[in-house]
Amino acid sequence: MTPGNHTVWRHSALRVCVALEQLGTDPRPLLSHFCVKYEDLLMPGFRLRAELMDQLLIAASQLVDRKDFGLYVGQQVEPLGNTAFKWSIVLSASPAAALKRMAHFSTLIDSSVSAEFKAFGNQHVLAHLPPVDRLSQGVSPLYEDFIASGLVALIQNLLPDGARHSAVELTQSKPDDPDPWTACFGENITWSAPTFKVWWDTSLLRQQRVNSNEKLARAHDVLARQQLTAQKAAAWKQRVEWLLIAELRRGAITQKTIAKALKVEVRTLQRNLKAEGTSFQELLTEVRKSHALNQLSCHVPIALIGSELGYKDPSAFSNAFKMWFGVSPRNYSDAIQIHGP
Repeated sequence: MTPGNHTVWRHSALRVCVALEQLGTDPRPLLSHFCVKYEDLLMPGFRLRAELMDQLLIAASQLVDRKDFGLYVGQQVEPLGNTAFKWSIVLSASPAAALKRMAHFSTLIDSSVSAEFKAFGNQHVLAHLPPVDRLSQGVSPLYEDFIASGLVALIQNLLPDGARHSAVELTQSKPDDPDPWTACFGENITWSAPTFKVWWDTSLLRQQRVNSNEKLARAHDVLARQQLTAQKAAAWKQRVEWLLIAELRRGAITQKTIAKALKVEVRTLQRNLKAEGTSFQELLTEVRKSHALNQLSCHVPIALIGSELGYKDPSAFSNAFKMWFGVSPRNYSDAIQIHGP
């Protein structure tokens, strides 16, 4: 996996959509801003770029105005759904066996992180580590909340009644109001830690589970690997859209840079897009339009949006926006603040 090409299992994004629905918000308009359809998330083999998953979480939290949205998703939405991976976990002989499986499959769920499960004295720890090409970037606090709360909730169901983890280490800074995090993880939280970790007493993790079936769990391991490594054959249009969304804030985007990322010649890229009834410029314009609307609905400064879209002059962005939608970005921003988007 080359830098910038990390992907996330479709089920992670589906959990965000379920959480939005539980909070009374339709996720489809938000997905459309990221050029993703709800139906895509229901297709085996569909994966999202890791950057897109991060942006989806942030936008969703702003949409429902909840800084603890990542915690909410992890605690309230079934972590694994009705998947082979779920059954390999819940049929594990012990919580320790389940955590070993989670560490083993971690990079298949999200290739932008990896996990280690180790023993330290009378404690065991599961640590999430970003790959080398993302060490300086890490993960956002929302994504960390999403991963951590989902992990804790899942393992909680495998432990004896009343038992839980002993400590949590988070890389994010302590929020102004830590109560939601304390309610989720307990009092023993370390903030601004170098690595995200969850600790359990070894004696709890080694207890044999009554309803376990390790033989069936191993059979589901095979199915889970097949599901997690299956790749939906994405159309050229969708592949280019994913790259454009990921590269949008990194400066000027050209056909050459996108073709290089796809490992094809520019002419090959043009020919395949034409066969699907579109062009590079049309896709770039659509992604820019969606990004502009999304950022304005989140009250991002107009000058910053223009800069993100590659417009050096704010007036150039304003002119382009007015050409797209018939109103200036200032008038649009004023309107959604009064009437809502």
